[in-house]
Formats: sequence, structure tokens, C-alpha cells
Amino acid sequence: MLAHSTTSPARSATGAVGKRRRASLVAVAAGSALVTLAACSGPGSRSGSSADATPTAVNTAVANTPTTLTLFSAAGLEAYEQDLADAFQRKYPKIKVKLRVESDNNFNTVLPRVLASDSAPDIVQPYDLRGGVKDGLLTNLDAYDKAYGWSDKVPASALAPGRVSNGVVGSGPLYQAGGSAGPLTGVFYNKKLAAKVGMKTPPRSIGELEAVMAKAKKSGITPIVASNQDGLIGHLYNLLLGDYMGAQELSDLVYRKPGATLQTPAAVQATKTLHKWIKAGYFASDVNALNQEASYGKFTGGKGLFFFQGSWITQTLDKNFKGKYGVFPMPPAKKGGMYAGMTNNTLAFSIAARSKKKDAAGLFLNFLTTPEAAKIAVGNGYAALTPGADSKAEPSLSGTLTKQIQTGYAAIAADNGFDSWLQNSAPEVNTKLTQQLQLLVSGKVTPTAMVKTLQSTYADALKSN
Repeated sequence: MLAHSTTSPARSATGAVGKRRRASLVAVAAGSALVTLAACSGPGSRSGSSADATPTAVNTAVANTPTTLTLFSAAGLEAYEQDLADAFQRKYPKIKVKLRVESDNNFNTVLPRVLASDSAPDIVQPYDLRGGVKDGLLTNLDAYDKAYGWSDKVPASALAPGRVSNGVVGSGPLYQAGGSAGPLTGVFYNKKLAAKVGMKTPPRSIGELEAVMAKAKKSGITPIVASNQDGLIGHLYNLLLGDYMGAQELSDLVYRKPGATLQTPAAVQATKTLHKWIKAGYFASDVNALNQEASYGKFTGGKGLFFFQGSWITQTLDKNFKGKYGVFPMPPAKKGGMYAGMTNNTLAFSIAARSKKKDAAGLFLNFLTTPEAAKIAVGNGYAALTPGADSKAEPSLSGTLTKQIQTGYAAIAADNGFDSWLQNSAPEVNTKLTQQLQLLVSGKVTPTAMVKTLQSTYADALKSN
């Protein structure tokens, strides 16, 4: 689970640097085309309709077979997942989807027991994918991926956190799949202050971003609002790590890929960049004493130009600041480089190994790749992608906030740039990162020493776990 669970999503996707494929934005207006149901796949020795953890034969022609699927949901996601279930039932009226809801506090605790029981649900979003695969509680979805073509529809970086091989997340067989939807973690900006410093387009590189901040500082405007009493400068730090290391390398660390290390020149450069901004006075002098709530007040109170956060904060900001701010994705380290950013995939689900309705559940997962499911995600405050035609949209300061979030998310997806938070790699890393960020702000640790300490903490955590 994400260390800063009050501010960030619980799961995220790993990024693979590949060709720049533009995934089309979800159409908020009605009228999007449906993904055509595939024909039944060829014969195989094991059927997806049985309680088999590794089905090899998949029947995609199940829409007219009456059945009821059970989706095990945490209470906090109930409204969103009920919307998905209702939309699925409208398209496939003979397949009912019934939610089985557990309180947020108990969900993670009871989930393994529920999946192992004789009354296991069919569909679930597991918090511990690695453990679920190890214990044989989840279905290998490779046959469904092949039958429905998910790997061709969904960015590789959105599917990667659903893959597990030899206890390592990020590659191998697919155990969690669906569409691509989640929050955008990026650069929120005050529109009035942006106009004051002459920022008419989103910066296209770290250098251009620095130039805007330098101009703001010279104009008497604090360039960055942040809270570091709780280590939430970490959002900015992780964005810089993704820029300089690349999304794939950062995700390898989080998912504990053998040989992955933070102690690289790229990670040191990211840390030096943050340190340079601290020394330049781009943060308020009392940033180490500010908590999350206070930082919201400063941003909505016009006390700073930029706020590095995730789109989960929009409901909070809109209470006092609606229409007065926008957002764009973190620019690449160099102009023309790859976009990267932390997210989680709220349209990714697993099928329980004990489910006897795997083929119907597979149809539900395929539904999550459609424009209808993406539209529901947007309606619940997420960004979402749909398969199909290329999108030419680039990050912009114009358009609605929803459009800016969608465009930023699509830019990252096009570069397979979804990654995760370093602190998600281990609880010990989360604790140490907050401490080190506070020391960096107060000038009591150097960037090189900070990276060395974090790598040592990471290595020790892997040994103990």
C-alpha cells in the first residue's frame, strides 16, 4: 500500500520506455463506439468456466448465458464499482454483477481468507498481488489477454503492475487487467500567478520549468507550495526520479526487481535538482513545518505558483479555488523526452482462482477497456484512456480542468511512462524518505549521501522481507 495513503492512490503502474504511441482520450460526450465481442477462441485442454487457476481455453461468447458475478469491493470504491457494474449489465443484461462490500479498514485483512473460501468472489482488486499469486488465489489471465487483445489495447505500463514472475511484479504472466484509468500526478498552477509571470504554455523541459520558477521568484512569488512536515515534497521528488531515471527504472525499484538500485548517477542528478531548487529559495522557508492541510490553504490562498500533487486533490481545492487553477504533467528532463508520472490503475481487476465463472468475469474485464468504462472513470474523478485512433492532443493551459487532466494522463500513457512512488517499495523506505527530505531542506544532508542512505535502507528492507 502507498505510504501516504491519505493523499495518493494505493496502486500504480510501471513504465516501459518504448515507441511514443498516442492513446485516444476518453470522449466525455456520449456516442463512443463499443469494442466488438470476440468470437470463441480455439479448443484447449482447460476451460475458463472451471475453478482453474491457469485456464488455457477461453470462451468469449458468453454474453447470452445467464449468470451472476460477484465483485468484492472496499466500501470506498463501492459507488465507482457499482457504476461499472450497472453499465456492464446494461450492455450484457443476462450477466448480473453483484457487489459484496467490505469496510475499508477490514478489506485488506479479510481478502486472502475470502479468496480462499468456498464462496470466493469472481472479481476483485487485490491489494497484495504478489501474495495472491504466491498463494494460488488469483487466475493467470494470459489466455484472456490473448483472446481479447488487451496488450494491444492498453499501454504496457498500465498492464505491467498486473504481471508477476517468480515473486517479482512488473513482468511475466498477467494476473490483473482491464482498462487504463487513474489519477494524474503532475504540476498544479495558480492561473492568476501564471499569467503574471507570462507562462502561456506548459514548460516542455525541466530547464523551462526552472526558468518560470526563477521568474516567479524574481517577481516576489513563491514558486512552489509544498508540505514537508509529512514528507510530501516526496511527490515532486518522485516526479524528478521518474524524469531522470526513466519510469521503468523507478518502477523496477518499487517492484523489487533483482538488481534494481537507486544508487545511480540519474537518481543523484534528480536529487541534486531538488536540492538546487531548495537552495534557490523556490520553497517557503517554513516548508518543513507545514503539513498537508496547511499546504492546501497556501495554494488556494494564492501563496505560490506551483503545487506538485495528484488529481485526487481536486475535490479539496474546488471548495475554495474552483476555476482558478489548472494542471499539466511534469515536463521531461529534456525537451522532447519521455513523460513520466506516478499513478494507479483503477480499472485493473483480478479473477479469483476459485471462481467458476471465469469466462463471464473475463468479459467484464474486457468491458473495462471500452469507452463506456472510461467515461465512468472520468465521472468518478479519474483520467482514463480508450483504445483506438491516435490522439494529437498535447498538454495545454487552455480547456477545462478535466480536459487538462485527461491530456496529461494521455501524454504519460503515450510514452508508457506510468511509474510508482519510491516509498511504495517498503515501509522502511517511506519512513527514511520523509526523514531525508526534511534533512535535505534543512541543509543537513547532501544529495549523494541522501541517495546512498535510501539505497541502503531499501537493500536492508529487501533482506528482512
